[in-house]
Amino acid sequence: MSSEADMKAFAFHHRVSQFLFHEARLLDEQRWSEWEQLFTEEGTYWAPATPGQPDPINHVSLIYENALLRKVRLARFGNPNAYSLQPFPRSSHMLSNVMIDAHDEKAGTVLVTSRFLMVEYRRDVNNFFAGEYVHDLIEEGGAFKIRQKKASLVDCDGTHPSSNIYF
Repeated sequence: MSSEADMKAFAFHHRVSQFLFHEARLLDEQRWSEWEQLFTEEGTYWAPATPGQPDPINHVSLIYENALLRKVRLARFGNPNAYSLQPFPRSSHMLSNVMIDAHDEKAGTVLVTSRFLMVEYRRDVNNFFAGEYVHDLIEEGGAFKIRQKKASLVDCDGTHPSSNIYF
């Protein structure tokens, strides 16, 4: 590192990367309530149904969940009567190519793009999901919160097995 500004940028990138890795770990360890707490009250989770889909409101999405819909899904995860989730799937998320696309220090906002591969294992079958994450983060009290997580699958418009857990 050649300058203090470079070191500061490197340290910030590290903090953001660690947040994303922590989020993936919570998903893999099925620590749902901790994962849910990473979102702002208005935070959304969005998986577009077509490449380049401009928004989740005027177009059909694979997933578009606000806090209420996430809570419903997460409650189902813990319900022993959810037979479609027996046995419960396991996952492994791998993230790479973490790039900070925008950072407004005064507003406390960060836009981060990364690539992911998620393997879901259930009933002797591995399903693979790959694509791009875009995290719209806000810094609150020294910690990041997710305003929107967009998970764009490479094959979002193709035929693929349904996933019962988050990409």
